[in-house]
Parts: sequence; C-alpha cells; structure tokens
Amino acid sequence: MSTTNTPTKEASIEQLQYARILEKGMYSGLLLMVITFALYVFGVVKPLIPLQDISTLWATKSGVYLTTVENKYIPEGHSLKAKVHAQQDAAAPQAQGHEAKAGAHHSQQHVLSGWAWATLLSYSDFLNFLPVAILAGITILCYGTIIPGLFARGDKAMGIMAIVEIAILVLAASGILKVGGH
Repeated sequence: MSTTNTPTKEASIEQLQYARILEKGMYSGLLLMVITFALYVFGVVKPLIPLQDISTLWATKSGVYLTTVENKYIPEGHSLKAKVHAQQDAAAPQAQGHEAKAGAHHSQQHVLSGWAWATLLSYSDFLNFLPVAILAGITILCYGTIIPGLFARGDKAMGIMAIVEIAILVLAASGILKVGGH
C-alpha cells in the first residue's frame, strides 16, 4: 500500500509551497492596494471620474453609472470612446424602430465592462483595480506551481483537480464562463 495519500498532521511540500506563494502575493497585493489608493486619494495620479462626482454616481444603478462614465468621462480619442460611438451609431436605427413600443425593454451592452478597465490604468480610480486583479489571480499562480509536485509524488487526482481549478478560474476571469444573470 502506498503512503503518498495517507493523511498526516504535517503539511505537504505542495501545501507549504502554495502557502508561501499565497502569503507573498497577498502582502504584495495589499501593499500595491495601499499605494494605488494613496495615488488616488492624494491626487498624485489624475482619476477619470473627479472625486466630487463619485458619490452622485455611486447612488445610481449600475447601468446609469456605466452609461454616464462612458458618455461623460471617457475622453475622446480613447479606444473605449470609439466603441461607445460605434455602439450608439448601431443602436440609433433600432431605437427609432422601437419608439412606438411603449415600455419596451432595452438591454444595452456597456463597453466599460469585463476587462475594459485595464485600458484605463493611467487613471488612478482604475489603477486601484490592478491590485484587486492581482489578489484574485494569486490562486491561479499557487495552483500552477504545485501541479508538478502533485504528479511527481503520484497524486494524480489532486493534480487533475488543480488543473481543472485553474481552467475554471481562467475561463471565469476571461468572461467565457458565466454563471447567473450578470
């Protein structure tokens, strides 16, 4: 009988490796979060949305928030602004056809969704998203580093589960895998 899968009170090499990477990633992400927040609050880096407008926008529904940001704050010449204009141009003929339908539900896709924030990292309010994304991605890195050790010690089931976990996290982060109505 193999002892590789025998329960023990001591942490395995993979568990310790996972924990070390997670700890370093967590502290690095937390430090970066403090730095980016300071850049934002103290005005070192200009935000896309002025601080005095934030509380008003936060009080709105998400669709109103996104529409306002897309139309009012994204500067002309930015790649997202070109997408906003293209979307508005495409929606104009459809809107004219629906004028007679009172109360018709219109579902708008916003250009400022998914990973679009990454194109706005030059603004401090969007730079704050970077450490959050790093913290969320640390788990993928942790799993990726322990997979070779799992297979090397013959723990194929855990190795396969780690691969599946990485695939699920990557698909979810990419927007390909969606659950719910969002």
